[in-house]
Amino acid sequence: MDMVLSKKEKTAIIISNAITLYSLRMQDEKISEYQSVIDFVLKNMPEEFRTDLSMELIDDVFTFISEQHLKVS
Repeated sequence: MDMVLSKKEKTAIIISNAITLYSLRMQDEKISEYQSVIDFVLKNMPEEFRTDLSMELIDDVFTFISEQHLKVS
């Protein structure tokens, strides 16, 4: 049985990847300290997934990543 991700799930994965990339680039000082994670996610979101993008979804993904990071540390 094949499992197919919904468009919203794919959007959440893209957000997660963008947040991770943002964190890595901030550590390496490759992006401005004045660029917010929200701006970074918005700038790097593929057009076909923007319809499912919302501030609430970005916040939910960011919160989930933060909480999981604390559990793993």
